[in-house]
Amino acid sequence: MILPAILDPFAERGAPALMTRLVLDGIVEEDAINRLFDEIAEGQYTRELTLAHLVQAMLDVASGHRPSPRAAFLAHQLDRLATVQAFYGKLKRMRPDITASVVRQVALRARQLIAAVGGLRDEPIPGYAARILDGTILTGTEHRIAPLRQTRVAGLPGMALAVYEPASMMILDVVLDEDAYRQERALLDQVVIEPGQLWIGDRNFCVPSFLSRIRRAGASFLVRRHAMNLPFEEAGPLHAVGRCETGHVSEQPIVVDDPDSPGGRLALRRIVLELDRPTREGETEIELVTDLPAEVSAIVVCTTYRGRWQIEGHFQRLTDLLHCEVPSLGYPRAALFAFSMSVIAGNALAVLKGGLREAQGEEMAEELSDYSLVHEVAEVYPGMMVALPAGGWSFVRLAPVGELAAVLVGLAGRVPMERMFRYRRGPKKPRTTKRESGKRRHHYSNYRLLEQAKGKGTGPPGDESKVEM
Repeated sequence: MILPAILDPFAERGAPALMTRLVLDGIVEEDAINRLFDEIAEGQYTRELTLAHLVQAMLDVASGHRPSPRAAFLAHQLDRLATVQAFYGKLKRMRPDITASVVRQVALRARQLIAAVGGLRDEPIPGYAARILDGTILTGTEHRIAPLRQTRVAGLPGMALAVYEPASMMILDVVLDEDAYRQERALLDQVVIEPGQLWIGDRNFCVPSFLSRIRRAGASFLVRRHAMNLPFEEAGPLHAVGRCETGHVSEQPIVVDDPDSPGGRLALRRIVLELDRPTREGETEIELVTDLPAEVSAIVVCTTYRGRWQIEGHFQRLTDLLHCEVPSLGYPRAALFAFSMSVIAGNALAVLKGGLREAQGEEMAEELSDYSLVHEVAEVYPGMMVALPAGGWSFVRLAPVGELAAVLVGLAGRVPMERMFRYRRGPKKPRTTKRESGKRRHHYSNYRLLEQAKGKGTGPPGDESKVEM
């Protein structure tokens, strides 16, 4: 693939911005997205304003290229196709399952691209495709929707379960729900499990039926044990096996009830990590359960579980750098669509970093500051899009994945990494103040408020839509 000559200055002095645009055009296939809408949409239709139009506009918002959905709508000249009211109406009616399907489709293309680039990292445990499962709740929105105008407290527009792959540093799948108060466990039946995977999660996902479904699919699990959800019988003594970076490790064989077989039993491993330093909640040990074979040592198991926090860092990047929460979007479906576009932008950033790992080495890439990288892209990107508007990038979509990957690696070699290294701060100072116990903050689920406004809820908003933090 040969880049147009007009992009030569950006290839020389603005490679991160150029790589970002190439990746986004390479992974977001407009025709495929519109076909996806036609295949799964029921009760929704497309006239001039297509799903691909919404994706492209909201990707600009998620990446910070445009400050608001309306600004993106005008910049893409969508006012020639529909009114801004129709644009917002389409957003607030976008079904969560359609949005999740877009994320899956684009993530599949992004993973193919990062593999072609050579940017995949090693699996935490060789032979197992690690998947980290965690949930997130979108934070409070502006009080633009009518039910929220009656209160001063925050309105929460929805929640999501995300499936994160450490090897690619991407979110490969999401399960979206309009009700921010939905229990994460209620969404587990929508999580797609494939053979050979290793599912890693905190104790909220220590649900016997979910763990059993993982085993039936030919996959494995590593979760923090929930004492009430997973009682056990000892099948041997607890014995010390050594220590890892954060504490002393012990292991014990246990037996639990098999939910798929009444009266049946399952043999598992219980691994206890006695921490050198207590957690923020004051806990001094972490108790894990897994069905991994004995060949995988308990110390490796603990080290792998510690990597679960990668998804927390990823959520933080989506919030701080990629605008996953748009305060003006109070309708749950619109807010979830905006969040999902930030997931796609985050996956594009992962491909960009994968190219840097391949071109300049793992050690250099580990020192890279995500903030500095995104800032570098933001400085150059607007001028580049003026030089070559969106209609001039069709050559990217026509290029084979291998050719696009080769161009990305070549550009990655030109990135001045030393200008974007992380600044390592000292240890954090301990907190000296605590929240007073008499003062509480409250919030509402936007979905429940809207349902009550339609007459479908029960009781006033203060009864079941308000919780204390």
